[in-house]
Amino acid sequence: MNPVNFEDANCVFKAEGCGDLPAVKTDKSIVSCWEMTDKEKEEFLKTGKIYLLVMGQAQPPVALYVDRPYIRQ
Repeated sequence: MNPVNFEDANCVFKAEGCGDLPAVKTDKSIVSCWEMTDKEKEEFLKTGKIYLLVMGQAQPPVALYVDRPYIRQ
C-alpha cells in the first residue's frame, strides 16, 4: 500500500528513510490515507483480509476504515 495525499490533509509526517506521510491531525487522532496497488487489490478480493503491523511491543488503539473517519469526531 502507498500513502496518498487527500483533500483534508493538514500536515505531512516525515522520517529518515521513509516517504512523506500526508495526514489530517486533530486534537483526538491522526488519520492517513492509503491506496492499494493493483496486486494488493487482487489479493484482497481473493482473501478479504488486511493485516495491520504496528512496530514495537504495545498495541495502541487503531482502526481501519474505507471512509473518512475523522468526519465523525
